[in-house]
Amino acid sequence: MIGYTCKYTPVELLAALGGQPALLNREANAFSHAEALTHNHFCCHAKAVLEECRRDGVRELVLVNCCDSIRRCYDVLRAQGGLDFLFLLDLPHHDDGCAKARLRGELERLAAEYGAYRGATLDEAALRAAFAPPVPLPDGPFLAVTGARAGAGLLEALRRVSPLPVADLTCGGNRSLPPPQEGLDGLDGLLDWYAGALLGQIPCLRMDAVGRREELLNHPGLKGLVYHTVKFCDFYAFEYENLRRRTALPLLKVETDFTPLSSGQLSTRLEAFLEGLELRPAPAAAARRGAYVAGIDSGSTTTNVVVLDRAGNVAASAIVRTGPKASQGAEKAFAALGGFTPEDMAAIVATGYGRNNIPFATGQVTEITCHARGAYHLYPEARAIVDIGGQDSKVICLDESGGVTNFVMNDKCAAGTGRFLELMARTLELSLEEMALVGLHWEQELTISSMCTVFAESEVVSLIADNHSAADIVHGLNQSVAAKTAALASRAGAKGPYMMTGGVARNRGVTEALEARLGAPLWLPPEPDLCGALGAALFALDSLVYVRMARVTNLS
Repeated sequence: MIGYTCKYTPVELLAALGGQPALLNREANAFSHAEALTHNHFCCHAKAVLEECRRDGVRELVLVNCCDSIRRCYDVLRAQGGLDFLFLLDLPHHDDGCAKARLRGELERLAAEYGAYRGATLDEAALRAAFAPPVPLPDGPFLAVTGARAGAGLLEALRRVSPLPVADLTCGGNRSLPPPQEGLDGLDGLLDWYAGALLGQIPCLRMDAVGRREELLNHPGLKGLVYHTVKFCDFYAFEYENLRRRTALPLLKVETDFTPLSSGQLSTRLEAFLEGLELRPAPAAAARRGAYVAGIDSGSTTTNVVVLDRAGNVAASAIVRTGPKASQGAEKAFAALGGFTPEDMAAIVATGYGRNNIPFATGQVTEITCHARGAYHLYPEARAIVDIGGQDSKVICLDESGGVTNFVMNDKCAAGTGRFLELMARTLELSLEEMALVGLHWEQELTISSMCTVFAESEVVSLIADNHSAADIVHGLNQSVAAKTAALASRAGAKGPYMMTGGVARNRGVTEALEARLGAPLWLPPEPDLCGALGAALFALDSLVYVRMARVTNLS
């Protein structure tokens, strides 16, 4: 196997010389090896390449000098030794005649060096035979992943949940060369054509003719875009912002650090995006005739349930601690209702991170869509929902009919969530209820600057040691949560009126600090924890309507 990372790599030339090219594109569980050779803030994809080389015992590698990080990878691997063959291809930024001549020279250099290593000579017939037929885009509707190269795990996860084909149009996967022309002037003519064909692909952002990337967006079958960015890579973050303003296509941004994403967060994002495209099936009603429906919001901290009668009135609700298993949390929540059982329900829709682990649920909908439904039911004027739960924070933007137009979630970090405040309350030896009140009586402005929960706890311990009051420290924590949440709202492009849901909405210090950051009031529902469960219950009620309609259609 000879590894490569870039779509401009001449893999056909390598195959013609006896190599077996393989794209290095897998996430790494950790970067301990790579960070020993580089540093923490080195490009996550480049670190993943170093980890993959070591993990899989890669002995042959061709890199392209597409960015400083990949050039640094080459330097590190060359200095470290251990590879049998290592080559850095110099790729021009243009696709004009001079650029083609330059790349033609690089192809000859690679052919000479790899041929000498393999004991092979490049000939026209072998090179022609190495070209595979180009892979066309799907004929019908499809989704596309674009932006920075996406790891294999992300692509597999999206293809697993999407009912439509998913095309990888990132800089790592969007590789498509036409078959070689006939009538070329031998190997020389073929290499000239080859250099032009490589440079003629839809460009990545390091190339000059980036405007041609618009070609990716104009396919009539394209129904939505998942735009991927890599931590510490600025190119694609900038392109995403421009694209967000220009395209009418539904757009989901996913940023990864080339480690496996939390399956809960990733599935929530992807499924919510598909629900917004109406590509997820509506929850089905169970084949039973209960007088009620229920929605269960199975979160990391609490499990919340709302029961509606068939007229849509709230008949009961409960909030319990989830505990170690989602199914047990759901059973406890029903037990807390006082007289209602799952068997009394004509339909039960589950949402939240544990939604797929509630055995008696008749359907599942993501918390993004359920919060939007519940919020719109309670406060139709809302155009942005701020939800701070135990494990994550999210901002959901709505249109005038309550549909989700955009959403942003925090990434791989508990800072700014209910869990963050819970940990800080424990450090200050306060209950969450006491913490919510203490912070209202602050006198001195303190700044909790750390973006990490663990480091923020260290800051709090230091402030306690410096004899600062609990009220001032809690106020600083409230400001920190508000700042992180307001940044999420800005990323989502949120506009008021605002509504806040989730348990943290009960903390007046946080809500006041957030209102100041947003420059707008927050509408707070009487039971902010229950908004997602209410939305799920409304979807369960809808499913009864769908069943009745289906029966009428069948009878006719």
